[in-house]
Amino acid sequence: MNFNSIEIIYIWGIKFNVLTIGCLVDLVNRRLVENDTPIHISGVNPETVVHASRNEIIRKAILESDFVNVDNALIVLVLRLLGYKVPERVATPDLFEALLRLAADERYRVFILGAKESVLQAALRNIRKDYPNIAIEGQNGYYSRENPDEIVERIKLAAPDMLFIALPSPEKEAFILKYKKELGSKLLLGVGGAVDCRAGVVKRPPQVIRNNGFEGIVRSLQNPLNYGKRYITFYPAFIKIAIKSLFSKRNG
Repeated sequence: MNFNSIEIIYIWGIKFNVLTIGCLVDLVNRRLVENDTPIHISGVNPETVVHASRNEIIRKAILESDFVNVDNALIVLVLRLLGYKVPERVATPDLFEALLRLAADERYRVFILGAKESVLQAALRNIRKDYPNIAIEGQNGYYSRENPDEIVERIKLAAPDMLFIALPSPEKEAFILKYKKELGSKLLLGVGGAVDCRAGVVKRPPQVIRNNGFEGIVRSLQNPLNYGKRYITFYPAFIKIAIKSLFSKRNG
């Protein structure tokens, strides 16, 4: 597959790429080798769709992304009902893991920005344990927002090939839009709760549960104050958006 043949779905004011995780990682690796232009990847779930409908920074970041992975089984279902041939859900934690494996194999340097210090350090320990050869550093998300230049300079000094950003939205999108050409990183990906998973703070369910779209339910049961509240807030709004698009298709 080449870059120009990738199918793009434009819907809900944003876009998605129709790719398997294997194809996405292969394309990323080729871009890392062949091109000095930063690669920006965005993962989109129902919460992101709703945010993008209300926030111009998030919408702009998604539309300007090089690749947009479908990070949710419900979105896969709705897109398929609308007639799009989406091959699979590309969950951001799975993509994060695949890129870490690629970094270890190809000696790409990695930097993680965000999360609490204890969570970040636990994630770094677990990653180094699984990939002893990986070159990885990190900075927690509790730095001074009044002086972001210090963080930018630290990342530039680390010169990572892959920069994973675990800041909340829309902060991570604003950070990427502002600094992606300045940082020198070849790849930028917002990873959200993937760092919590890597730290062991959030336990991912077995693959069969994830494949059937129930990972979000398990996550909300583990952390109802965070994930549960977010699902209750954003999923009904996304369902309204989805129903509207389904009715528009039927009446179109």
